[in-house]
Amino acid sequence: MSQAWFEEWFNTRYYFLLYRNRNDSEARAFLELLVRHLQIPEGTKVLDMACGKGRHSRVLAQLGMKVCGIDLSPNSIEQASVYAGPSLEFHVHDMRIPFAQEQFDVAVNLFTSFGYTDREEDDLSTLHAAITALKPGGLFIQDYLNAGPVLKQLPETATLTRDDIVFKTHKYLKMPFIVKEIKVTDAEERHDYREQVKVYSAEKLKELLQKAGFTVEAVFGNMELEPYSEVSSPRIIIISRKP
Repeated sequence: MSQAWFEEWFNTRYYFLLYRNRNDSEARAFLELLVRHLQIPEGTKVLDMACGKGRHSRVLAQLGMKVCGIDLSPNSIEQASVYAGPSLEFHVHDMRIPFAQEQFDVAVNLFTSFGYTDREEDDLSTLHAAITALKPGGLFIQDYLNAGPVLKQLPETATLTRDDIVFKTHKYLKMPFIVKEIKVTDAEERHDYREQVKVYSAEKLKELLQKAGFTVEAVFGNMELEPYSEVSSPRIIIISRKP
């Protein structure tokens, strides 16, 4: 059976190379604000679902949380595990499958790590896995792109060079997905990869969360936790709670 695009692409060195300039200081500022706003105390047990190389997990651990990061990519978990310690651990795990039962106070799914497949059932499985992992009263924090402003810029092409490796990207709408084709030229080697995420509205995400059993408490539109606008907000940040 062939690999899903995310199983292949997220586990390549080219993925890390293309996105190596992601803004870690912005992620830190967002999490610090979020922890203050939600009054999450030190010692809170947090599950970071689709943690990648663990940049959000590391910040949460530095803020006093006990963090467990899970990700489908062995390469990501190998790199994240360099930072593992008494309050920070990482595991290779598919977030669509329950990882634990009522062990965590908070679960997070950040940076649009969701909506990858053709099957809405996969997304519901992820949300069911989140609510299963949480203790009663636990919080789920989901951060997803707001498609409105993105769609105005499509189609979009770009060429980037990283360490003499050339990335040519083409981003376009093919409903229900925003698709990004990535062509890699590495000396004499040529590789083709793809990313895709569903165009989910805030209302649809809230519907899925409620179907999974969550109660939605708040929706923000950016990492400064300002009010959400379908037209102009860059993000959809939803705070939900397990009853």
